[in-house]
Amino acid sequence: MTKREELNAFIVRADEFIDSKYILANVKIVNLLKSIASSETLMAIFKGCLTDFDYTKAKNEYFIKNVLNDGKGEFIMPQSSRELLALTFSLLMDFDGGKLDVGDFISKYFYENGSIYEGYSAFLRLVIKPFKATVVNLMENVIEGKIQDPVEAVNQEQQLRAQKQAEEMAKVLKEKELEEKACAESIKAIKNFLKEDRKKVKASGLKDEEKEDLALIISTLKSAISSGDKDAITYAFTAYKFVCKAHPLMFRGRIKAVKVELDKTFGENK
Repeated sequence: MTKREELNAFIVRADEFIDSKYILANVKIVNLLKSIASSETLMAIFKGCLTDFDYTKAKNEYFIKNVLNDGKGEFIMPQSSRELLALTFSLLMDFDGGKLDVGDFISKYFYENGSIYEGYSAFLRLVIKPFKATVVNLMENVIEGKIQDPVEAVNQEQQLRAQKQAEEMAKVLKEKELEEKACAESIKAIKNFLKEDRKKVKASGLKDEEKEDLALIISTLKSAISSGDKDAITYAFTAYKFVCKAHPLMFRGRIKAVKVELDKTFGENK
């Protein structure tokens, strides 16, 4: 269908709804929603209106309850066309889906002398007629080229969102890549420290049994770091610190140097 045909189909269904009796309300709501669903342009309009629309907040703002009047309330017309379209469309969807009962809703917010029929007329006059007029006005402007085609607008919005998501994902991956690179460099630095330690132990004048004990502690810390197990690293580093403190000349400044690199990769180690 052309945009004009889509609009005409909507007008027919909207007028049928406005001219209907209360008993046929549910049928007319279904027909009106079908005319919207069959129109690519109208669907794009409502998709744009519903983006970031807070339905719950809007209902509380535009449908005011009055506890002093037996729970009856009133409808406050939204000043924004976007809010009116989003709110009314959401209501129609709730009526169609059974989340709201038309009769109960009208009795609560369009109370007219206790008559459901007069309340229904008020609902049509105050909600559906402005809804129809707003849709027609927008569609006429689209057809005449006065405003951007909503289908194009939605497509552009989707492209922008996709681009933004891609950029955010690329940023996350880049940060992760840099973090992994920094971690790898820290681990490499620690292993070089431990490699030097083993050489110092081997070249020292310590007894062979003590050399083996020190080498075991150094190797244990190296293995713990390779595993990435934080608990194992904490235990191994604690043993390593005792070794360094027991041989301050051989391991001068080593505790601080290893701790700095460990903290970069695995968090603070005491």
